[in-house]
Parts: sequence; structure tokens; C-alpha cells
Amino acid sequence: MASVTYNSSTLIPPRMLVMKVGSSDEIECSVHTLPKPLLREFGHVFSDQYLNFPPGGSASSTGSAILDMLAIPTNQRAREDLVAIGDHIEKEKDRLLNVFIEYARELCMNIRAKGYW
Repeated sequence: MASVTYNSSTLIPPRMLVMKVGSSDEIECSVHTLPKPLLREFGHVFSDQYLNFPPGGSASSTGSAILDMLAIPTNQRAREDLVAIGDHIEKEKDRLLNVFIEYARELCMNIRAKGYW
């Protein structure tokens, strides 16, 4: 097996998750810190109320809060060639979307339960 090197932004390397025991619907995810240029872009997307008062943030020397944001990229393996067309392709796209929605819903519930937005 080849050795894989991760950069310093990788907090948790990619791993496969299964939401239900016995299911073959896997989703790969990893956790990364955000580079500063991308973190600045979030100021354009989210309002200041979310960015100025992070529950896990810390105060800088100027007294302003430092936002700790993480990226959780996901990947899934399709059972069909998604470039093709047809009803079976649409069903596969729906399956992949439903797997992601189930994963995202569970993740969001856990994050909110810990006091984060």
C-alpha cells in the first residue's frame, strides 16, 4: 500500500462512513482547516453575527474574535456512469443525493447539539 502524505490543513484524513449498519451506501469525508483566503470569503457569504461570535473562537491581541472554521469535503462512489442519460441514471443521482442529505442532516444535528451554528 502506497504511503499518503497530507498537508498541514488536514485534521482528519479521508475515511469511509456508513450511516446505517448493513448499508452499502458509503460516504467519504475528511476534516480540514480553511486557508486564510477562503476564510475571508466566508465574510461575503455569512452575516457578521455568525463570524464575530464563534463558540470555539479565541480573542486575538486586538480583542477581536478569531473564527475557527472547518471544511468537511465529501465524496461518494456512483454505481452508474453519471454522464450517461436515462431513468436508471436519474435514480442513481437521487440515491447519491439522499445519502448526502442523510449524512448532512445527522452532522448538522450533532454540531448544533454541541452549541455551534
